[in-house]
Amino acid sequence: MRRSLGLLCLVGIALASPLPAQAEEAVPAGLGGSWLAEDIGGGGVIDDLQTTLDIRPDGSYGGNGGCNTYRGKLKVQNGSIAFAPAAATRKMCIPAIMDQEQKFFDALGTVTSWKLENGILHLTGKDGAPALRLAAMKNGTDVLIRLPGPEQAVSRSTVVYQCGDDQRISAEYINVDEASLAVLTIAEETVITVNVVSASGARYVGGRYEWWTKGDEATLDDLMKEENAPVVSCRKTG
Repeated sequence: MRRSLGLLCLVGIALASPLPAQAEEAVPAGLGGSWLAEDIGGGGVIDDLQTTLDIRPDGSYGGNGGCNTYRGKLKVQNGSIAFAPAAATRKMCIPAIMDQEQKFFDALGTVTSWKLENGILHLTGKDGAPALRLAAMKNGTDVLIRLPGPEQAVSRSTVVYQCGDDQRISAEYINVDEASLAVLTIAEETVITVNVVSASGARYVGGRYEWWTKGDEATLDDLMKEENAPVVSCRKTG
């Protein structure tokens, strides 16, 4: 049952690797793909928070723990699997998010086997103890918004921003009459934001983010980050 209820410095996350040193096998068919956590260790997850796991054909894995992005190597041997130690960004979010993220990483470290049932991936630990239950994610989704009144022209433009030394954010602006959206690509996360009233510049809000642009500059504020944490300053490239 789900419960209702935001730069980048690599750190190691200790994930258990119980398999002996043997030749690794290819990622089994059905295990690869993009997955969304629905259950962690037999408990629920926060409704508005996406904890994801991407398992790639080359044996690497990654995703978003809810606050931080991460990546690592999957080991497959004799039908068993293990997630080798991963590297993650070191961003701080509110305690509830950090708690779920840590539980996710802890559960990932216990995994030794997997099973796929009706599009649901079950990752289990020793003696079949449930570690994670994940649902398959689509690679892309078309969203159609129909506005009342006569047909109007829709303008779309994409701008890439450099944020600090090692982060880039892509923003696709979609405008029709007085309606305006900004679709942000932040690391491996896509966020749809809507334009709201602001004293100056263009301010967009969506999910846990606030995106504010003024000329060639922009700021990204994670509304779920720790209090007094700084916003991310960005500048248009090109």
